[in-house]
Amino acid sequence: MQVKIFCAAVLAVIFFASIVHAEGEQKKSVWQPEIRIGVLNGVTRFYFQMSEPCVMINPENNEVIQKINADEKITIEVENLEVDAVEIRGEKVQLKDLQTTINGKKYYGGLRVNKREKFLTVINLAPVEEYLRGVVPKEMSASFPVEALKAQAVAARSFTLKNRNRHKADGYDLCSTTHCQFYAGAISFPSSDQAVLETRGEILIYGGAVVDANFHADSGGMTENVVDVWAKKVPYLLPAEELEKETQPWTVKISLQDFCGIIGEKIGALKKINSTKMVIGQSAEDRTQSGRVKFIEIVGEKNTLTISGKDLRTKFSLPSTLFNIRFENEEIIFEGFGRGHGVGMSQRGAQAFAKSGMKYDKILEHYYSGTALKKLY
Repeated sequence: MQVKIFCAAVLAVIFFASIVHAEGEQKKSVWQPEIRIGVLNGVTRFYFQMSEPCVMINPENNEVIQKINADEKITIEVENLEVDAVEIRGEKVQLKDLQTTINGKKYYGGLRVNKREKFLTVINLAPVEEYLRGVVPKEMSASFPVEALKAQAVAARSFTLKNRNRHKADGYDLCSTTHCQFYAGAISFPSSDQAVLETRGEILIYGGAVVDANFHADSGGMTENVVDVWAKKVPYLLPAEELEKETQPWTVKISLQDFCGIIGEKIGALKKINSTKMVIGQSAEDRTQSGRVKFIEIVGEKNTLTISGKDLRTKFSLPSTLFNIRFENEEIIFEGFGRGHGVGMSQRGAQAFAKSGMKYDKILEHYYSGTALKKLY
């Protein structure tokens, strides 16, 4: 009997320690992870207001420093903050039911302020689901079909939890820019709110771990193998074909003089540029499996320079590396397709699949090979 009781206790501990819900569980959890989003860095003062009565606490010992009334305007200045950090949380409401206004801009959840020497870091404390309400409609148009938005919500939630400590050195989890995910604060659209709600707690996993669900605007016709972009092998970030090819065409022209100046190498007079013709989905020595540029050769009178497609995109602010390049009439002309790095889910591609009738789980399966949906809470 003691052995049975012990085993049952162990199983109970494992169950409650895990945040993964069993299939068929009817009761929805009210718990969700809390994310720290850096919204202001290196400031010396700012003001805030809370939507509900709150308390300011010292997170080191949880002592209440002061009480704050709803809509009361409070200014914090670095020279007047006597502790290393403060947090502002609801006195009687949960974070999900609280909004913070920081310098006039509204955010979901509460607030934390870290003091470092002569500067302040202002951090939004937000539950994941509320955070996603401010992310999804900024990363993908709220006018897209709801199945595409649901795929975006799952990808964004997975990215959030996978990269939770990305800015640990700065004192928070994620920033509010496209370096992490574009977080616009407390915004709301019926379609994207629905997508977040209907996928609540769902993430992608591979081999039991949360997926680093990268995404981009438009692949141009085929997504990219991550190893060709960031030189790392990830088994679920492989090339995936799109319903549509040669989407979002673009052209960038630059004078020969400016081109050589930006390249910064003394090659002498330009004689020619060696680059095979782009065919989407066809590789070559100088092109990846999706057809993106690995490198080009710039042949000059003095020497020949090899430069990667990734460096070309950075140097000349190109929309993607899916392009052809030619030298004509004292101009260098780039002509290509798509937008973004090409890794993971194409948002325009997800839109096309959703319009064709594909559900969000199948869209995710298409772009993240071998992954599975898991409900965490």
